[in-house]
Amino acid sequence: MTLWIVFVAVLAVVLLLLLVPLLRRQVQAPSRVAYDIVVYRDQLAEVERDVERGLLSAEQAEAARTEILRRMRAAEDAEIESPSGDYRLAAGRRLRLGAALVILIGLPVGSFGVYAVLGTPWLPGQPYASRQADPDLKMTQLADNLAAQLKVKPEADGFATLAETYFALRRYPEAAEAFRRALSMGLIDAQMLASLGEAITLQNNGEVIEDARRAFQQAMTLDNADPRARFYLGLAKAQAGRFAEAVSIWRDLEKDSPSDAPWLPMLKEHIATYARQGGFDPASIKPVPPAPEGTKTADGANPHTGAAGGLPESKQAAAVMAQAPEDRAKTIKGMVEGLAARLQQNPDDVEGWQRLARSYQALNDLGHAREAAERAVKLRPKAVEPKLTLAEIQLAAAKTNRLPADFVETMRAVMAIEPNNDRAMYYVGAAEAQDGHPDQARKIWSRLLEILPPDSPHRPELVKQLAELPGTK
Repeated sequence: MTLWIVFVAVLAVVLLLLLVPLLRRQVQAPSRVAYDIVVYRDQLAEVERDVERGLLSAEQAEAARTEILRRMRAAEDAEIESPSGDYRLAAGRRLRLGAALVILIGLPVGSFGVYAVLGTPWLPGQPYASRQADPDLKMTQLADNLAAQLKVKPEADGFATLAETYFALRRYPEAAEAFRRALSMGLIDAQMLASLGEAITLQNNGEVIEDARRAFQQAMTLDNADPRARFYLGLAKAQAGRFAEAVSIWRDLEKDSPSDAPWLPMLKEHIATYARQGGFDPASIKPVPPAPEGTKTADGANPHTGAAGGLPESKQAAAVMAQAPEDRAKTIKGMVEGLAARLQQNPDDVEGWQRLARSYQALNDLGHAREAAERAVKLRPKAVEPKLTLAEIQLAAAKTNRLPADFVETMRAVMAIEPNNDRAMYYVGAAEAQDGHPDQARKIWSRLLEILPPDSPHRPELVKQLAELPGTK
């Protein structure tokens, strides 16, 4: 009520300041004609004085009087023909009254209309005491106090509590940073890593970016049943347009979830939505858990490697992942340099060169990644795995949407060694379609369909691409 009284008082003052000048009585100024007549009368009097002083003769005086009187009559005639002063004054008064009426009605109505749309007039007043009792305010004060204490005496449990408080307040950037601090101080478990990934995702408006995906993957390393990590890893697939893989992961989570799990309704809705977008029946997709780090996918998509390529899937790797991006890059770079130095002492280590290639790829150093992968291929020219590692790097270095020639050449070499390699078959078929050879693409992909299991999450997309080839009936 106090707020409304203030509003009305302010409105009244504003109206008063606007209306008083408009409604004040206007004093009519003399017209131009009246001023001219006064001047002419003075001129007549001046003529009489000049006659008395002998400055004008009778004839001159009569001529001057005649001219002045003529001008005076002309001025009087003009005054009769022009609108009267009263008329002009009345017209001006009507305009001012109209403007005052518009202000008097329009300003209050407009002000309250805008407030009704943009404000919250339905909310009850909140006295200071009730605002002090607001839970969000108390949590904010708690978070600020705890953050101040942790600056003086940092500890892992304190940062974990601070992170959860920030998360509850929807302050996701601060929550993510606090989760990282707790992890870097040794408080490493699947729940903490999943919370970090969720905070990063919500900070980015629901997009599972690479930092978040790595956090969820590390959570799965420590607990492969963590429901949040499994859900968001599926969401990452869906956001990449790989709907069948997303549904496959979510169906696996649905299978393992209790019947009263709070996330189950949302999970089922996501399964139905993305299956509809992908144009397939979700029941036709086999439930499959998220692939571990570095696992090759059947559709040939670039696999996600660990934070340092050859890092062990352990709490050590999770601790590296929990670092801030700048610190993590320095740590990974140091590990990669150490691995490269060891390989100089043991240059025949094929697996080591492959790990080094993936590590450089994780650092986006594709030039060194390619060199390391080519060393592995030279050491084992008849092996498929080194060639696939090289192909991943060649594809990552592509400058356009077309499959690069060196990548296609490597995939053809894989097919020459292993004719039924599903990744090589997919990409060689895609290369044939890209080069305008739909019959060759159809032949390779049709054989790939025969190899893929009926419930493979990659079948729907492959069937769709086959149907889109020119000449398909």
